[in-house]
Amino acid sequence: MMKLVGWAQSIVTFRGGSSEMLNGVAFVFRLHLVLGMTIFLLFPFTRLVHVWSAPFEYFTRRYQIVRSRR
Repeated sequence: MMKLVGWAQSIVTFRGGSSEMLNGVAFVFRLHLVLGMTIFLLFPFTRLVHVWSAPFEYFTRRYQIVRSRR
């Protein structure tokens, strides 16, 4: 677990050699890291990005009266 913490710190601080810290880590953890980074990189190109750009005023605004033509 400490290897993963060291790896994360080296990624955040832009230090080189971060891939060498994962040498003794199990394949399942490495797969988890790769899949997590893939989701993180693909997120801006999906519709899920609208979660962050939603208009929050929508929840606090007054009701809108809708009238139909008859």
